[in-house]
Amino acid sequence: MKISVSRVPADGLREHATYDPAELDMDRFDVRVKPFEADVVALVADQELVVDVDVRCPVELTCARCLEPFTSVLAADAVFSYQVKPTDVVDITEDVRQEIILGYPMVPVCRPDCKGLCPVCGQNLNEAPCR
Repeated sequence: MKISVSRVPADGLREHATYDPAELDMDRFDVRVKPFEADVVALVADQELVVDVDVRCPVELTCARCLEPFTSVLAADAVFSYQVKPTDVVDITEDVRQEIILGYPMVPVCRPDCKGLCPVCGQNLNEAPCR
């Protein structure tokens, strides 16, 4: 999303953006990002552009305990500040991308009480007990 500083009114600019993760190189082997949305509020004060971004990003993850895929929603609320001139156009896409990547769980778990896999036979203990 690009914000033209000269287009930001005195009371702020409110925008809604949809991002395609394929264009942003956000997938990892264990994280697949789906198209996501962001609500943006931008304000200009003197020579500073302050942007408040609220992101909701659905992701497909693989549970670290049972190895089953599951879907979750990453939420990020970030504030960015840029030194600008009235003629500048600021692209916040990379900053939004980084906020989402920072929100990736280090150890994704499908649910807090996930029992994982049996270390002997590999049975998913959430589905059935070990033989």
